[in-house]
Amino acid sequence: LDTPTMLAAIAARTTRLKLGPSVLLLPLRHPVIAAKTFATLDYLAPGRVICAVGLGANPKEFGAVGMTIEHRAAKLDEGILLMRKLWAESHVTFTGKYYQTEDVTIEPKPARGHIDLWVGGRTEYALKRVARLGDGWFASRVTPQQYREGRQQIAEFAHGYGRDGADIEAGAIVFCNIADRSQDAHAVAGRFFQNVPDPDHVQEHWPIGSPQECCEKIAHYVEAGLTKFVLWPACPPSDLIAQVDRFAHELLPQFCAV
Repeated sequence: LDTPTMLAAIAARTTRLKLGPSVLLLPLRHPVIAAKTFATLDYLAPGRVICAVGLGANPKEFGAVGMTIEHRAAKLDEGILLMRKLWAESHVTFTGKYYQTEDVTIEPKPARGHIDLWVGGRTEYALKRVARLGDGWFASRVTPQQYREGRQQIAEFAHGYGRDGADIEAGAIVFCNIADRSQDAHAVAGRFFQNVPDPDHVQEHWPIGSPQECCEKIAHYVEAGLTKFVLWPACPPSDLIAQVDRFAHELLPQFCAV
């Protein structure tokens, strides 16, 4: 489904839930349009919207909209800067290498005067972008150790950019499948991972198996410092609701007092 459309549906049906994309491929969208879209979402769900952005890696996606994959990193950097200005200011004039605007105003502004921008990725370049431009790091396909090391690197890079690494939040996508029998969870997840790039190095760390096994694996991430989880159900679409229901009733109570 189209992500902003789905987020609007969620915003209309919730009052406390924070929501955002995972992740918005910003180089594929003009930042003025993206800024307007997410300002509108924030109007529907004041202060509850997070905008996580990333590069994109599939040349066919860029080709489908008449673009090439080259310069995507520089476009992402410019896009982040332009979106921030449009959310915070009126009559924005911006002169970049890839994007230019003159006297552009977006109304209504976000409820807090800004929307938190998280940056996805796990390469050194991505971590530097987080440290330089991001309000948060959105990691995926990382082991607990890789998550801990990534946080440490971001803090070091942030210091070099004159920022306090403690001000930069972080979360991660963690694939999960829970079943009464461990072998059943692994069988379903194994079929799901056939369409997931590069899962081998991290698959053994993901919470897949019985409820007890899943809690033990999640605890390893908590010990590494992870506090914001996106538990992605590793299952076919027909099982999504049932899996999320089990997450809520069998995993969440072990880690959250509410």
